[in-house]
Amino acid sequence: MKVPGVLYETASEVIGRHHAHAWTRALDFMLIELLDRWSLTSDPQPGSPWAGCESLVLPVRSAEGRPAVIRFAAPNTDNPGVHVQILEALRRWNGHGAVQVIADDPSFRATLQERLRTDMNLSALALDEVPPVWGQLARALRVPGIDGLVRVQDIAAGWFDRFAADTELLRDFPDFTQADWSLVNAARMWIEKLARHEDSWLLHADLHYYNILAGFPEPGGPATWKAIDPQPLTGPAEYMVAPLLWNRLAELPETRPQAQAAWLHAFAAEVCRQAGVDVALGVGAAVAREVENLFWYLRTARAGSQRAYGDARRSLWVARALSQVSVQGVSAHQLKPLG
Repeated sequence: MKVPGVLYETASEVIGRHHAHAWTRALDFMLIELLDRWSLTSDPQPGSPWAGCESLVLPVRSAEGRPAVIRFAAPNTDNPGVHVQILEALRRWNGHGAVQVIADDPSFRATLQERLRTDMNLSALALDEVPPVWGQLARALRVPGIDGLVRVQDIAAGWFDRFAADTELLRDFPDFTQADWSLVNAARMWIEKLARHEDSWLLHADLHYYNILAGFPEPGGPATWKAIDPQPLTGPAEYMVAPLLWNRLAELPETRPQAQAAWLHAFAAEVCRQAGVDVALGVGAAVAREVENLFWYLRTARAGSQRAYGDARRSLWVARALSQVSVQGVSAHQLKPLG
């Protein structure tokens, strides 16, 4: 089986090239075993097998002809429990707002899941059509958290502890201005609020456009769009808003930079309202997450990755827009895309 390069290279970085090669060679044998055990047949589709940075997805059909997929999670020595946590989250959602799990094999790190429309993710919608769809999905996903998952509160506490040291990175970043200290101070305030928040919902912490695929109507259910590939955490639901805001910046409908920023802020507020979460905290949590992204990109740039400066500029722009301060005449359409 030919594994797409993006998955092979990511697996090689995590577990080493030798082990990644061994895993990819074993995939054919694991697939044959699961097809037989679960009474499935292969159902090749254009562009399949599909892969991201963490998994391989192969289309199959059940004995009754139902379309499904087998998802093989790549071995992960950095976070060996992540596959089990993802499976627990998907089972808790039970197909409501997230892809349905039909069967699983923990020894192969494999799950049999319903097949969604891989040709249509949420980026197919115009930006102004997104808030009600995303909001409805976020409401469907709002269930009590699972014990043992990482808590947003603990993540935020870690950010808070090293915040003063991280801000030193900004002094060598030429795009950062004196006026930007206001958004840094705001981020610090929102981080402290997140660390002290009492909510403990199950969260999909990476709920962006490309992790939301078109599905089919559920009997008695609210969503025809479903989430895939969760990064499960527990904490306040407002934490989920941010990933929707740092994608698709080149599509913002305004031409003047400050008007683009105002549009993004209004978009973020409407997303929060549609999701039924606190607007101030939702936008504030996004500021906090983008400032933390900014710090991460600057550390990466210092380590030698010049491309990371482009990512840092994008994070700074989004944090400025959401904080309603000047974007310094920088157009969102000129920013480096994510990735």
